[in-house]
Amino acid sequence: MFAKMGRYEILGVLGEGAMGVVYRGHDTIIDRVVAIKTVKMENVDSPQKKNELIEHFYHEARIAGKLSHPNIAHIYDVGQDNGVHYLVLEYVEGITLKAAISEQAEMPLLEKLRILIDIGRTLHYAHQHGVIHRDIKPANIMLLNNSHIKIMDFGIAMMASSAEGQAAQGGLLGTPAYLSPEQINGASLDRQTDLFSLGVLSYEFLSGKKPFIASTIHELLDKILNTEPALPYKINPRLDESLSRLVLKALEKNKARRCQSASEFADLLELYAGQLDMERTQNISGIGNYDKMVLAETLKKKYTFFSDFTTEELLKIISISTYKTYKKDACIFNEGDIGTKMFILISGSVKITKVFKDNEEETLLAVLKAGECFGEMAVMDASPRFAAAKAATDCVTIAISDVILRNSEPKLCLKLYKNLAAVLSEKLRNSDMKINEMWGRLKQSGGE
Repeated sequence: MFAKMGRYEILGVLGEGAMGVVYRGHDTIIDRVVAIKTVKMENVDSPQKKNELIEHFYHEARIAGKLSHPNIAHIYDVGQDNGVHYLVLEYVEGITLKAAISEQAEMPLLEKLRILIDIGRTLHYAHQHGVIHRDIKPANIMLLNNSHIKIMDFGIAMMASSAEGQAAQGGLLGTPAYLSPEQINGASLDRQTDLFSLGVLSYEFLSGKKPFIASTIHELLDKILNTEPALPYKINPRLDESLSRLVLKALEKNKARRCQSASEFADLLELYAGQLDMERTQNISGIGNYDKMVLAETLKKKYTFFSDFTTEELLKIISISTYKTYKKDACIFNEGDIGTKMFILISGSVKITKVFKDNEEETLLAVLKAGECFGEMAVMDASPRFAAAKAATDCVTIAISDVILRNSEPKLCLKLYKNLAAVLSEKLRNSDMKINEMWGRLKQSGGE
């Protein structure tokens, strides 16, 4: 094992595959733990083959470097030391989804659905930026210690505008059990190939078995192309037929019948999860101790984005939302989390904190009380949270889901979007004015 690569100290081996070894390392300049991925060259004799291998290796850095998302492992650096080519990546602590499935880790259904929703939304982000992963499988999904996910290994990813999607151009790439029919047939690939692979992963994660099982590669590929998998609830009776059919919608062999985007698949799962959550939380003790009419009037008076809603409209939004309870010091959401829900506090208090770049300690921004909203801006585009929210006391919130509101009450959702956009626009205008004023004062002081 190496002692050092460039400025990185090698601390140990994280894993080894066909392409190379991944080490745990220490960045001696920035003082952080990193993962260092290397490429194997020992058994490659042909100079042309070596060049192809190196090009393929750096391809991952170019593709993943285009993405910046909290659920995608970041690439920090690339380099070469004594003939060893390496990538320096974000070090992620946790286990792979593959390990969680093989170890049959006990996990509530709602938690599994949340993980699949996060994968779907993260893939949608990559697709929006023109990147197709092409190797979505449980081994490439890390479950972090805080229950979030990271999508790993963009080694065979491609740009959607590229012609590299043809299987004839370099053979059949990907992991056989998770290949889409398009990959097998050598057709041009688009974002729906990742969606099929996500469908396979979802089927396996929820049911405990892969949808296509065979004793040979030829038989496996034939099943993917021609066999309809059993409904997942027939394998795992704890699932129901409704959820099972949602999963199979991602496994349609005909792309026209398949979900058209990873975001659509995530929405379907979130609507299903929202209904489960609604049934589970309707009997939370304490939620009957507040007056919905008073809350609606308070929201109208306190928040610009609710001011033109009627009381009936606000009561409708509350009726399709879920209640969530948090014990003191429990995390409601972390800074940087992807947000699809806004919250209304109906009892207790919540702390809003942020860690600024020049200070590693949390800065308290606000303490919220009953009747106040938080997390509203992130729901507009599923953007990362600007700050963190933590229960200052035991508390109860109403969680308004962007997905449920958009699908159940589209007119109310559009109205909320427009109002939030107006508030955001006003904040930006005020920021511009302040910047212009500061710039004017700086120019004036410089002239003197």
